[in-house]
Amino acid sequence: MSAILRPGSVPVDPGVIQLDGLKARLEERALELSAQDVALRERLASEQAVTANTFVAGTEAACAAEADDEVIAMLHHEQEELRAIQGALARRAEGSYGLCLECGEPIGALRLSVLPEAALCVGCQAMAEHRAAHQAVR
Repeated sequence: MSAILRPGSVPVDPGVIQLDGLKARLEERALELSAQDVALRERLASEQAVTANTFVAGTEAACAAEADDEVIAMLHHEQEELRAIQGALARRAEGSYGLCLECGEPIGALRLSVLPEAALCVGCQAMAEHRAAHQAVR
């Protein structure tokens, strides 16, 4: 079943979604991610973190470095999610939201309701993950 996307419409069946509701969710999540980004950057730059990494040796230094690595990984993940959300909002503004970037077919209302920033339909997403897995093996 393909998605029927109607701005401002009220869902009447599982194949119809409300674009305005998804836009609000995307914008809200973008604000959350931006706030988390600021907090994580402050955590990395805090005087306590800098002091701990500078003056502590041995096991404590390794733990401090590992904690910093975790914060950096979280920052990276949140930045990727924010880019995906900004892309979805841009596609919505240009009128191509809900269409797969790979094949041009509708992504599907259920997928968008779960993952509103989705840029690929389920089939193309599976193929992209398959290609990425094979490239990682090489």
